[in-house]
Amino acid sequence: MDEINNPHDVYFRESFTRREIAQDFLRWHLPAELRAFVDLDSLEISKDSYVSKELRASYSDLVYRLRPRGLDQTATPAELEPASAPELALCVYMLFEHKSTPEYWVALQLLRYIALQGEAYRKQHPDAKHLPPVYPMVLYHGHKAWRSPSDFHNLVRPLPAVLQPDVPQFRYSLHDLSARTNAEIKGDVLTRLVQLAMRWIFSQEPLEHLERLIALIDQIADRDTALEILESLLRYDVQGTQRVAEDDARQLLEQTSPGDPIMQTFIDRYIEQGKRQGEA
Repeated sequence: MDEINNPHDVYFRESFTRREIAQDFLRWHLPAELRAFVDLDSLEISKDSYVSKELRASYSDLVYRLRPRGLDQTATPAELEPASAPELALCVYMLFEHKSTPEYWVALQLLRYIALQGEAYRKQHPDAKHLPPVYPMVLYHGHKAWRSPSDFHNLVRPLPAVLQPDVPQFRYSLHDLSARTNAEIKGDVLTRLVQLAMRWIFSQEPLEHLERLIALIDQIADRDTALEILESLLRYDVQGTQRVAEDDARQLLEQTSPGDPIMQTFIDRYIEQGKRQGEA
């Protein structure tokens, strides 16, 4: 996979490749019938990427694989063919859009990625006679309202009724963080923290929001996880906002230290690192 240098993409991948965040996010945002069909405990995060090199600066994709409930977890596609292989795995494809303007042609891009996903599956399982279903999701947190067509047929004109059966048709699910209020951001503390960080990244009050996010980190029970999340968050806020200086972040940490010994050790190390950088 190509290296990702964009801070939005890096933070997205660092966050949504954490299994607990991925599961909780899907628990809240999959349609009820689909959530009842899949086994979230079976979630696997694929290392594959279908975003081309020229789009890598603007997009970051993730593929989650889920099995239906009650399916033999050890069975292979060849063993399940021909009757139940169509239900072997549900590929939840997430395309992350981080620019301040919506991407009008995202449905066309998703169509290409879905086809590439199918080709990859066919090569991995040469004996299979069916493809797994794909549920495409778009996660957006830009400034402007997302008004891009979510139905692929809306991109095709003219489209007389006689041709509709012959033109590919699908729609994607949009999760628009910018259109939600803070109270509408759902999930466990980790999932809410990540979504709020992305929602507030373009805010004109970056330090105030960073302080609120650091307070949320204090609610994370596992302290090792808390440190990892804090480090990722600080890097994202400094690099992503371009309005939070390292010194401001360190000063805020000193002021909002929750008193946890492990957290305090991290804060001391972070502040000491800043001093060494300043001396250099």
